[in-house]
Amino acid sequence: MAAPELPDYARGLVGHWRLAAWTGESDDGERVEPGGSEPSGDLIYLPSGRMAVQIAHTRRQAFGSHDLEAGDQALRADAYRTYNAYAGTFSVPEPGTVVHHVAQALHPDQAGMEKRRRYELDGDALTLWTQPVAVAGAMASSELHWVRRNHF
Repeated sequence: MAAPELPDYARGLVGHWRLAAWTGESDDGERVEPGGSEPSGDLIYLPSGRMAVQIAHTRRQAFGSHDLEAGDQALRADAYRTYNAYAGTFSVPEPGTVVHHVAQALHPDQAGMEKRRRYELDGDALTLWTQPVAVAGAMASSELHWVRRNHF
């Protein structure tokens, strides 16, 4: 099934974006850095309506091997906890709102979710705001700043 055509106001989202910063604010107003001080990531919006995002926290611990079975249970749990990835389709129901329709995800329960994001686009700078999510035992919203790397 073909994805619906993007509205004109959404075409600026299409491209490859690199994560520049990820900050947030807890329910009590405290500033948080959910991915550490220097997270890295890629966000891709394709003209076809497909999307994918991957975000790695600052200084993830290496396993010391490329073997997919490497690492003990604690290392694997930490690797899972410090990485976020999902892919699917996206829609832009109105200017300033993008919805990620998750088809597959690192977190198995996120497949089928709709992740609604408020966004602002200023040339090659994109800011996304999440709804509040649990971070270190407290609720916090995230602000993700992206810089465009490529147009498609």
